[in-house]
This record gives sequence, structure tokens and C-alpha cells, in this order.
Amino acid sequence: QVYTPLDLAVSVVSRLRWPQHGEGRLLDPACGDGVFLEAAVRKLVAMGRQADIPRIEGWDVDPDAVRACEDRLTVLCETLGVSERPVVRHLNALKQPVRPSVDAVVGNPPYLEAKRMPAGLKRELKRQFPIAARGAFDLYGVFTELALRWVSEGGELAYVIPNRVLVTSATGALREAVLAAGEVGVADLSRERVFTDAAVYPVVLRVDTSRPSAYGVEDVDGKRLLGLSAEAILGLEGRWPLPEPTLQPLVERMCGRPTGWPRLRDRFEVRWTCSFHRAGLRDRYVAREEMGSRHARRFLGGLRYAGNRELAPYAIDWSGAWIDYDEDRLRADKNPLPALALFDRPKVVVPQNVRRPRAALDRTGLVLKDTFLAVVAREAADEATWLPWLTIVLNSTVFHHLYEALYGGTRKGGGYLHVLGSYLHPLPIPDPPAEAAALHEALVDQPTDAALLLQADHMVEEAYALTPVERSALRARSLPEA
Repeated sequence: QVYTPLDLAVSVVSRLRWPQHGEGRLLDPACGDGVFLEAAVRKLVAMGRQADIPRIEGWDVDPDAVRACEDRLTVLCETLGVSERPVVRHLNALKQPVRPSVDAVVGNPPYLEAKRMPAGLKRELKRQFPIAARGAFDLYGVFTELALRWVSEGGELAYVIPNRVLVTSATGALREAVLAAGEVGVADLSRERVFTDAAVYPVVLRVDTSRPSAYGVEDVDGKRLLGLSAEAILGLEGRWPLPEPTLQPLVERMCGRPTGWPRLRDRFEVRWTCSFHRAGLRDRYVAREEMGSRHARRFLGGLRYAGNRELAPYAIDWSGAWIDYDEDRLRADKNPLPALALFDRPKVVVPQNVRRPRAALDRTGLVLKDTFLAVVAREAADEATWLPWLTIVLNSTVFHHLYEALYGGTRKGGGYLHVLGSYLHPLPIPDPPAEAAALHEALVDQPTDAALLLQADHMVEEAYALTPVERSALRARSLPEA
């Protein structure tokens, strides 16, 4: 149990049109100690609408939380000099046979990953909540699906939930349902340390069903900073960007308006690489020294605990691991790997978990462990020009900030971004400048040369048509180590 600070609850409730719509019913289905109910009471009193206070309702499955909530509201109403009280019930929101119809659903719903749920609960949630309870789902998604069912036509939803809802595959269907419900607004709280004892990066998710479907980024006061159409979100394969203010014009220009640039998926294919699925199997195929097999191939990331440290921007420092790439034997062991032809092609190597994206072009036929992705050109004619250019783009300051803006919700413990093909594919990639291939070769020879790296950053800024203000803003921002 991690309760919400009062000032945040007041901010969330103050943004709502409630109680102007309908009967003015507001529900917090997991009210905890009642902080959102207090915020709602304070709003009504400030509006001179004390008579509407009984239309505020809170539920909680925890009887101690219900008692704490009742005590809090009693003290509050006595202090404010009002006799009316919100309704507080000891109820499990997941087991309500009656479907309520309310004008606003608010709160900080419980977070509980599916892998931590009792098996019976997980089965029941999957049966009841076909939109939210998919894949590696979380209980906050179930409460979001409930809110969409309960909110009346023209009503509102406002939840404090983790920012991973913006990007993960498991929440894709939920995002689609939320966006279809009306105008979506997201405010970033991840840098505010709202919950000092919880390892989450929260956002405020607001949905106004009285307005047409659209996506926007808002500030904490509800001012709309960036807007994208539902069609633009579809172009991002249904994921929701959350850029900081300095990056919002860039994201809106790249994603919200036709640029004429191809998407990465138009020119490239991002492929999974080599995984071993059973304990002990890896040791039968991977060694520190070249084995006698005629199928022996150099293996990047193959040594135990190697991670992705063998790859730096523009440079690969192979640590000496080998893999016995005997495809017939692997299939017999029920662990088939990608066709060897994937690795024989020129490919851009990209680590999956990074503080900032980095890449290097491999033309030597290295086999890649699944800590890396392989990016290959769809057409052989593009290998000489587009692959070097893509390597420059992926290593650039511009790309880091663009990826952070679009997929910051993938950050995990320690601040690592997650890089996947489904995240890379929608990104716009301008045509390669004439000098890109030559600059790439110079960087391969001198990957830490400051002048060359600056030249590469300037080339990417020009290609993406950054304004002087955007360039200055990006250059002023600190970067994590690549």
C-alpha cells in the first residue's frame, strides 16, 4: 500500500469537469485512506456545492483502509463545517455484480503484476477482463478497464498509474480501448518522486469521453502541451509518447504530420537473435575457445554474464566466445536458432537494454546472443548506404532524445531503456546524406574522436531539420553514458 500525496490528488481532481456533467457522481474504487475523496470534497465546498458531497463514493477491499478513510473524512468535514459526508463502502471492486454508472472515476488503483498473483485470481481476471488481462498484465490495467465500463457517457477518468502503460505490448489493447473512449491526456510525474518508497515512474492518465479520440501530453495543471491524432498514434503502432517540453515540437512534427521520410520498418527489418531455452543447454554449444566443430562461429555476447559490453558506439570488441552453430543438432535439442544467413549479412548490432541507444555495423559474420538485435536492410542495394547511415542515426544525440521521448516508459531499474523491433520500426529515418557512408567509415576507425562525433550529430540534426532552438536545447541536455 502506497498512498497518494494530497497535493497530487487535489491537482488531479481539480482538472476534472466534474461535477458539471450529469448527476455529479464520483467514484474512487480503491480509495485507501481517502485522499482523492478529500480532494473531491474540497472542490465541492470551494464551489459552494456541499449538498453534492453524498454523491462522492469510495470503495476499498481493506477494512482498515475503510476505517482510516472514514476517520479522515469525518475530521475534514467537521473542519470545513459541513454536515454531509461522502459514502465509503467496504467492497471489492473486482467482484461487484452491479455495474455502476458514474460521471467521474478517479484514484490511484492497486499495482500487482500478474506473475505475483495467486493462480486462481489470475485465471479469474483473464476471464472477466479480456482487454486488460493479457500477457504480463497488471492489476492497475484491470481497474482501468473497469473504469471504462463504469464511466457514464460524457464522463471522465483520472488515474495515477505507472508510465509503462504507455508502451508495453501487454497494455496495447488497453491503450486502444482507452483512446477509443475519448480524448486522452497524460501528465508525466516520473521526475517528481511522488512515491518515495515505490519503484515506479507514475503518470496521470485522464480520459474525457465527451471529446473526440485524440492523444495529448499535459502539464500537471492540465494544460495541453502536445496533441496527436488517433491516426498518428496508430502510426506509432499504438504506443503513446511522453516527451519533455523541449522535445514536444520535434515529436509532434515527426509523428503528427507527414514528413515524407520512410519509417525504419520500410527500409529495415529488426530481428531476434540467439536464445537458449533450457538450463544447461547453452554450455553444450558455447565455449571460450574455438571448438573442433565445422559449425564453429564467433559469438558476440556469448560468455556468461557478458551482457552487451562488447559493443560500443561504432565499435565491436569481441571477447572470444564461440558457438557451435550446428542447426540440425539444435533442432534435435528443440532449440532452433535463426537461420545462419541472418548473421552472414551486413547488419547493425543494437543492444536491447541500454542507458542510451548505441549501435555498430558488423560485416564480419558475428553471431549475436539475444542481448542484441540484428537490423538488416530489406534490399541488398541499401546495405552500402542505409546501414552506415542508420548506425550514425542510432548513435546520435537526436536519436537518444527521440527514443527517450517515445519510449521512456520502458525504463527499468537503474534507468535502462528497453529496445525492441516493435519500438524501432515506426521511427522516421530521413534519407542518407551523401557524406554519411564516408563519415561512418571514419568513425569506425576513430570511434571516440570528439570532432567526428560532433560532425555526426550535426549531420543528424540537419537530416531531421531541427530548428536552432531545438538544437540548442538538445545540446544543453546531459546524456547518460552510451
